[in-house]
Order: sequence, then structure tokens, then C-alpha cells
Amino acid sequence: MAVKNNEGLNLVAALVISLDFEMFWGVTDSKTIENYGKNIEGEWEAVPAMLALFKQYEVHATWAIVGMLMCKDYNQWCDLRPSHVATYERESLSTYSFAALARDFPRLFFARPLVEKILEVSGQELGSHTYSHFYVGESGATIESFAADMECNRIIFNEYCVKSTSFVFPRNQVGEDYLSVLSTAGFTAYRGNQEHWLYRSGSSGPRSYWGRLARFADDYIPLTGSHVTQLQINKNNGAIVNIPASRFLRPSKGSVVLDQLHLAMVKSGMLEAAQTGGTFHLWWHPHNFGLRTDSNLKNLECILSYYRLLNQKYGMQSLTMQELSQQYQKS
Repeated sequence: MAVKNNEGLNLVAALVISLDFEMFWGVTDSKTIENYGKNIEGEWEAVPAMLALFKQYEVHATWAIVGMLMCKDYNQWCDLRPSHVATYERESLSTYSFAALARDFPRLFFARPLVEKILEVSGQELGSHTYSHFYVGESGATIESFAADMECNRIIFNEYCVKSTSFVFPRNQVGEDYLSVLSTAGFTAYRGNQEHWLYRSGSSGPRSYWGRLARFADDYIPLTGSHVTQLQINKNNGAIVNIPASRFLRPSKGSVVLDQLHLAMVKSGMLEAAQTGGTFHLWWHPHNFGLRTDSNLKNLECILSYYRLLNQKYGMQSLTMQELSQQYQKS
């Protein structure tokens, strides 16, 4: 269903899926091998299974990849290092502090075979999640070190003959000052945050008990709305398109009731987008499927099956971030 937005542009209802593909690089500061290694190991089963579902339901997705995991092994990782590395105030935020773990547990850090599987499936886009899981919102991050990080990202993507144009900020720490670097590097789209105060600052948002509780509850009951969006071009940064997140797909808790409540919230947002010509942007991490893989895949199939119904009834399209940004810029 095509409608006109407030700028008079014709936009087609879209389901956008982006996955923050990190392996252990994305959790080095918050998890241990002992308490989270199985979740990461489970990605070796979960990623091919997700790809099979995307292929079955003809769903396109953007895989925002931490460049480090694209290295073929520890030795290549050691060789490919930015000219300037961020010196975070909290040293544990630097993935370079975990070289010993990357050496001793390579299967949890390097996943070139999985990246190659993604490239084999039609409609799948390789986006960027920075090279080193770079935190632009943390003390010690600089434009210079970010640009150097993204140069390493370009080098590793070149090995796959891929030019990445879609970007996701780690921990959803969207940095307006960094968009010009992305635009100069050829990026045309990024995943922004929801406008609601609970979400607009990403991981830097309300961290109190009540803030965390509100975000958790919002995934199961309608507290803050559907977060269906119309796209925005940031004209001050080379016309890079902001494709805001709508909802995080929470991993299964092993409770049928909670799973069904959460799926109802996701489907409600998808329906609104389909009926209004909006965009519903769903995201998660592959490691969220690392445990209870069967339950999580069942929930995903429920969502993809519902997308097919909306596609048939309203003409909703499944688009990567790159595809949607191209469509918007041509409108």
C-alpha cells in the first residue's frame, strides 16, 4: 500500500530487519566465556537456520557485522589494526583488551564461514557494525579513531568484494558528529533510535531499575506505541538516511505466554506499517538465538509468516536498509 508522507512522497509499506552480528566481540565487557559462551557457540546453528527461513519466506535482511569477526583467524586479526585505537576511559570497552580470549577461543570470535553463508542467500545485505564494535558514546572515543576503525572495516569488506552502505551503531549509541565520517565513506543509511525518551539515547538511556523495567514491559504491553516510522534524510551529513529502530525482537524466555505477548506487539506494529505505508524496523542479535534456538526460530517463523500475509493483503515489502534508503532517495 503506497501512501504520501508529509513531504508528499510516495512510500511503500516496508518491513526492515537488521541483525547486529557480533559474535563475542559485542559482549566482551559484559559477559564471560563461562556465562555466555554457549550463546555465541549457538550462532553456528542459528545463523544458517535463520537464513533458511529468510529464503523460504523471501525476506530480505541487513546483517550489520562487526568487521573483526570477518577475519579468517587470530593472526589476520593481529595484522589488521587501526592506525589510531580509541582509548576508552573504561579499558574493558576496548575489544583489543581481549586478545588472549580471541586466541584461545577462535570459534567464538571469528566466523568467516557464516559470513560466506549469508552472501550465498539472495536478499541478504552485509552492513557494518564498525570494525571493533566501536562505542561512539563512550568517553575516549574520537572522530579520528572512529575514522581509522572504519578504514579497517573497509579493508576487511574488500576481501569479500562487498561495499557496505548500511550502518548500525554498537549499543545504539547514535553519534550525530560521526555521520559525516560515514557519509564520506559511502554509507547511505543508518539505524537510528526511537524518539521516545526511553530509547532515544540507546544504551546511554535510563539505566535505573525503573527505566530497565519500563523497557522490558514495553516489549510485552503497549506502553510507548508501535514506533512505526517515516524515513528521514539527514541533509547536513550527505543525505544519509535514518531508518529508526521500531522494536527489538526479544529472545524467548521459555514462556509461551510471554512469547505470545511479545509476538502480538511485533505483529501489531507490522500491521500498522502495512496499513499506513510506514516502516517497521525489527532488530536483534544472532546470539539472542544461541540458546532456546528452536523456540526462537519458531517465533521468527511466526513473524515471517505474518509478513507474507501482509504482503499479500497490503503489498508490504521486505527490504534491506540499503534497498529502502535507495527507494526513499529516488522518491
